[in-house]
Order: sequence, then C-alpha cells, then structure tokens
Amino acid sequence: MVEKRIFVKANIIFLAAILTIGSHSRAAGELNLTVHEAIDLALSNNESYLKARQELEKAKNKIYEVRASAFPQLSADLRAIRNWELPSFVITMDGEPTTLRAGSYYDWTTSLTITQPIYNGGAVFTAWSAAKMYSKFATAQLEANKRQLKLEVIRAFYGVVMADELARVASQSVDLAQAGLDVVNKMQAQGTVSDYEVLTAEVRLANYKPQLIEARAAGRLARENLNNILGINLNDSVQLSFSMDSSLFIMPDLNFDSARTASLDTRPEVEMMRLQTAILGKAVSIARAAYLPSVNFITSLQFQAQYDNDRWPARPDWLRSYYSGVMISVPIFDSWRTPARVKQAKLELSQSKLSEAELEDNIKLEVEQSWWNYQRARESLTTQGQAVEMARRGLAIARVRYENGVGTQLELFESEVALAMAETNRVRAFYDLATGYAALRKALGEEDLIR
Repeated sequence: MVEKRIFVKANIIFLAAILTIGSHSRAAGELNLTVHEAIDLALSNNESYLKARQELEKAKNKIYEVRASAFPQLSADLRAIRNWELPSFVITMDGEPTTLRAGSYYDWTTSLTITQPIYNGGAVFTAWSAAKMYSKFATAQLEANKRQLKLEVIRAFYGVVMADELARVASQSVDLAQAGLDVVNKMQAQGTVSDYEVLTAEVRLANYKPQLIEARAAGRLARENLNNILGINLNDSVQLSFSMDSSLFIMPDLNFDSARTASLDTRPEVEMMRLQTAILGKAVSIARAAYLPSVNFITSLQFQAQYDNDRWPARPDWLRSYYSGVMISVPIFDSWRTPARVKQAKLELSQSKLSEAELEDNIKLEVEQSWWNYQRARESLTTQGQAVEMARRGLAIARVRYENGVGTQLELFESEVALAMAETNRVRAFYDLATGYAALRKALGEEDLIR
C-alpha cells in the first residue's frame, strides 16, 4: 500500500517537473489540436517568441543607424543672447582716454551646418560591418528560439497526454479497489472472510481516492501549462489529437562522429556564437580607432543680428556669413581611457572564443546523451508494454484464485499494484520516447522536431 502511494506521488511530481511557464492571450474557446497545429499556434501567439521576432527587426534597424554615421549630417541651430552688461575697454586718441563698449545688448545667431565624416580611424565602417553581423546573429537567435519553442510545445503537449493517462491509471486503481471491496463484501456475507479483510479493502479504496484527485489536478495544471505556451487563455478547452504509435518516433542508427560534425554546421546556437566572436573582434578594432585622428569636413551658413534696442530683430539687422573647412582632431591623452577599453574588448573576445569552444563540446555531448536517452525510452516502452500484458494476466489469475478461496487478499492487492506500476511506467516511457525523439532531432540540428 505504501509502495503504491509513493509510486503514484512520484509520478505526479515527475509530471509537475516537466511543466514550464509560457504566455497567454485570446478569449476562452475550444480547440482541437494536433501537435503540429499546436506548434503553429505557439509560433503565432507565444509572447517570448514574438519578442525574439521584434529583436530581429531592431537588429535590422541598427544597420541603418550605424550606416547613417558615414553620411552627411545636417543641423540647424538658433542662439539668442541678452547681454546685461557689456565689456568696455579704454583707448587713447589724441592724448585723451576714450572708453569703448564691445558688443551689443542683443545677439541673435542662426546657422545651417553640414558635417561630413572623412576619416575616423575606420570606426564607422567597422561598426557598420558589425551591425550587419548582428542582424545575422538575431536571425540565428530567432531560429534557435523557434526550435526551443517547438520542443517546449512538444513536451507540454505530451505532458497533457501523460497526465490524462496517469489520471486514467489512478481511476482504474479506484475502480479495481471498489470491485475488490464488492467481492470482499459478498464473501463476508457468505462467511468466508473476516471483518479485517473487509476493513483492509475499505482502507485501500480510501487511500486510492486522494491519488485520483491529485492526478486530475496535475492534469488540469498540465493543460494550463500547454495553454500558456500556446499563448491562449488558460481557460480555453483544448482537445488533443494524437497517436501513441511508437513507430512514429523511429530514428536510424547514428554515426556519432558524422552526427556531431553535422550538428555543428546546422545548429543556430553555433552560428550565433561564431557571429558573436566576429562581432567582438570588430569591437576591438572600434576601440583601437580611438588612438587614431578623425577628420571631418564642415560647411556652414550663418545669419547674425546684433542691436541694442529692446525689440525683435528686423530683416536689415541680419548679416550673412558662409564658410567651409576641415577639422582634424588628434587624440593625445585621455587618462588611459582608450587602453582600458581596448583591453576590455580583447578580454571579451577571448571569453567569446572560449565560450564558442565550450558550446561545441556541449553540443557534441548533447547529441550523444540525447541518442542514449532516446534509445533507453524505446527499450523501456517495449519492455513496459510486455509488463502491462503480464500484469493484467496476473491480476486476472489472482482475482479468480481469491474468489475461489485459494489465493490471499495480499496476493490480489499486489497484482493490482503491479498493474498500476506497469501502466504508469509505460505512460512515462511513451512520454520519454516522444520528447526524447524531438530532443534528439533538435540536438542534431533538425528544424522539424516531430513527424
């Protein structure tokens, strides 16, 4: 009895462990979904994925932002100054000192200026190249998020399937306990069993009912989790169309060396990391550009009005000027700011190279682990299918023996526990097979994770 309770609770904990958090939207309704339709719905509604798509749009606009730094910049300025006290100076004319005032009480200046960068150590064009790389990085990131979302949908989808099956097993245990209690009551009426056996059967039934309640609650949680990931309302009624045919999840044998190499060429995570390393290499060049001079061409058209009366400037007050020039700025000393930035950029580049190598090693390991997890699930499903059939035959034999007074009540109870355990293990094995198949295909860099 204790073993049965612990076993069922362990499976409920296992079910809760596979649930992940998603997003929700839309009004309550009813849907009938296959796993492929669930994936398509999540790609349309899941908020995390939609944010990743917006990140790609941001990356594309970053290219335009950086490119703009290489083209002319046009600015218009207006400056209005009211001088409350004007500076004065003394000069001597014909031996007599004369005080002269400099400037006017009102000074208006407006200008239209064009600035064209000519050279800035290559920083702008290097940043432009880096922005293009970042756009590719965001594209690879979106694809990685897409595949991860597909895997989450598959896990949640078959999590609901497993939850429903575990609830069915729990309901079956209650029905078997009730049927056993009915048999014991009949046998007691015939005087062939004691009150103790009736009490034991009643306790067994009472212990199974909370497990059924827990299993049904876990099923509701699994459905809400699926709705979250699909991006629909938690209260939407979703009916799942699926097949528990294990032949749908067959993978050919792998050559690990070729599979690992192929996965490094097809996994978007690897492309992301390689692009990140390249971008950080550009960042080193941008940081070094601060050592070099910058050259800008400037041309400006200005109008200036100076007068003393308290009024708005009139048209005759405005005087026009126009100039063009080249401005060269040479960095000499910036309190070691540039060397520090260069060193930081080099360290980030070095860290990225280490992370790239680490990722490649992890992917190679992931391919092998996913393969053996998949193989274990296939073998376990085959074994548990046979175990269920044997457990059912064993229960039928134990029931006949008990009703005929040959077997014991303990023998009957143990056969019922064995059937529940075998069916639960088969449900878990099917879940492991379906999700392990998808995880293996993701590890291999496949875009479609399930048939």
